[in-house]
Amino acid sequence: MTKALYAGSFDPITFGHVDVIQRASRIFDQIYVAISINTHKHALFTTDERAAFAKSALRQLDNVEVITSEELTVNLARQLGATVLVRGVRGSADLDTEMSIAGLNEKLDDRIQTVLLPTAANYRDLSSSMIKEIAKFQGDVSKFVPKSVAAALAAKYAK
Repeated sequence: MTKALYAGSFDPITFGHVDVIQRASRIFDQIYVAISINTHKHALFTTDERAAFAKSALRQLDNVEVITSEELTVNLARQLGATVLVRGVRGSADLDTEMSIAGLNEKLDDRIQTVLLPTAANYRDLSSSMIKEIAKFQGDVSKFVPKSVAAALAAKYAK
C-alpha cells in the first residue's frame, strides 16, 4: 500500500489544490492532506478553518484524509508511513521552487520520494494569494474555490 502526503498551507484550498488531490488519489492508495504552517506567510484562516474547508471539498474521496500538522514535512511523512510527497506545479516558477524543496527533502530522507503533478490547465493561474486578493476587493471567486470558501472569504472581507 503506497501512502502519500500532500502538505501545504491551503489558505484557502482552491480548485487547483482539489484537482491535484483528486488525481493523486487515483495514483496512490492513501493520501494525507496536511494543513501546515508556512512560516513565510500570515494565514487568513485558522488551521481549523482550513482543515474544515479541505474536509468539505474532499469528502467524496474515500482514500483521502485531512490532518493538521506543525511538523517538518519529511518527519510527518515518516510518522504516517508515507513514502511519497505530492506537490502541485502550476508553471516554471513553481517547478524551480518545488525542485529545490524536493532536493532538500531527499537530503533529509532519501527513502521518501517527491512526485510533482502539474495542475490542470484551467487551474494554472490560481493561487491562494491571488484568490484572497480578488476577494479582498469584492471580486467573484466562486469559479476558483469551493462554495464554503467563497462564503468565508466574502465574510472576511465584507465592507
